[in-house]
Amino acid sequence: MKMKFDFSDKIKKLPPYLFAEIDRTKQKLRNKGLDLIDLSIGDPDILAPKEVIKSLCNSAKLKENQKYALDQGKYELRREIKLWMKKRFGVDLLDENKEILPLIGSKEGLVHFPLAFANPSDYIIIPDPGYPGYLGAVILAGAKPYKLPLLEENNFLPDLSRIPLRVRKRAKIIYLNYPNNPTTAIAPKDFLEKAVKFCSKYGIILVYDNAYSEIYFKEKPLSILEIKGAKEVSIEFHSFSKTFCITGFRLGWACGNKELISGLLKVKTNIDSGVFLAVQEAGVAALRDCSYFPLQLRRIIRERRKLLIKILNSAGFNKIYSEATFYLWVKLPPQFPHSLKFCKYLLEEKNIVATPGIGFGKYGEGFVRFALTLDKKFFEKIDLTDK
Repeated sequence: MKMKFDFSDKIKKLPPYLFAEIDRTKQKLRNKGLDLIDLSIGDPDILAPKEVIKSLCNSAKLKENQKYALDQGKYELRREIKLWMKKRFGVDLLDENKEILPLIGSKEGLVHFPLAFANPSDYIIIPDPGYPGYLGAVILAGAKPYKLPLLEENNFLPDLSRIPLRVRKRAKIIYLNYPNNPTTAIAPKDFLEKAVKFCSKYGIILVYDNAYSEIYFKEKPLSILEIKGAKEVSIEFHSFSKTFCITGFRLGWACGNKELISGLLKVKTNIDSGVFLAVQEAGVAALRDCSYFPLQLRRIIRERRKLLIKILNSAGFNKIYSEATFYLWVKLPPQFPHSLKFCKYLLEEKNIVATPGIGFGKYGEGFVRFALTLDKKFFEKIDLTDK
C-alpha cells in the first residue's frame, strides 16, 4: 500500500519561503539560457577578508576543530564578541559565559528563539513588511502572530500605541529590526527608548535583529543594549554574513539578557551540535583582525547605491529609500500598482530579478526591493526605459 504523508498543521500554515521561491525561478530561467541581472537576494558578491579565509583553511586542518563544537561555542569567539560590542557600541559588562551565544547564522537563532518562551496562547508581534523568517518563527512555535505595520508616513517605524490592549497583555515577544530589511530605515534613540519602556511595562521580550548594523551611509545605527533598561528585556542578534560577506559560512551571535540566552541555548542543544569550530576561528579573525573591512564594504555599497538611484530616477522612480543595509526600497509608480506584476515585468522584459514588496507582508505592497549585491558593471547594463 502506498503511504500518504500529510504535513503537520504547522508546516501547512507556513507560506512558501520567499527567497527559496525566487531562487527556483531564477534557476529555471538560467537553465533556459537567460542572462539575468540578479538584484533579489542579499548575498553580496564581495570576497570575504583574506584573514578570514586563511584562518578557516588553517583551522579546518586541525583534528580538534573537526569534532563536535561546545554548545556555547569557543570561549575565544565569545570573548571577541564581547570586545567588539564594547568597541562598536560602548556596551560594557557583557558576560561572555552567560550573555553571549554563537549561532549558525542569525536566522537560525531568530527562528528558534520563540520555541524557548512562547506558548500557543501567546501573541508574537512582528513587523510588516518584515523579514519572512519572523512569521515562520511564530508558526513553528505554535503562537499567534500580530502584524505591526511599518508605514511610509511614519518613517517605517511602528506605532506601538496602536497595538490593542488585548494583544499587549498576551504578547510574549516582539521582533524589531533596525537597520530595517526591507525598508532600510534606521531607528532613532528616542524610538528605541519607547520600545524598551513598552516591553518593560507589558512584560514583553524584545528580540532585536541588528544584522545590518555595519552597513549604513550617514547615521550610525545603535544597539538596543545601549538603551537604559534594555538588558532586562532584550536579546540582540548579529550576523557575520552581512558585515564580513560570509553568508555561506553560517555564523552569527545573540547577546543580552542571560535568561533569554539560556532559553535559546536550551533549544539549540536539542536541535544542533554547534557551529563548525573552524568557522568559529574564522569569526575570531574577522572581529579581531578585520576592523577595516566594514568601511571598505560601505564604500563599495555607497557607489553602487548612487549609480542605481540615478538609473531609477531617470526612469521616473522618485521615492527611493536607502538609509542603510545593501538594499533600495523603491515605491512603484502609478502604472505599476502591484509589486508582483512589476517584478514579473522586470523579469520578462528586462531580465532583472527583484523582490516584490508584497513578499515581505501586506504593507510591503506598492514597493519593490533591489539588492546592491552585484558589481557596478551589471548596473550599467540596466535600462528601465520603455522601448
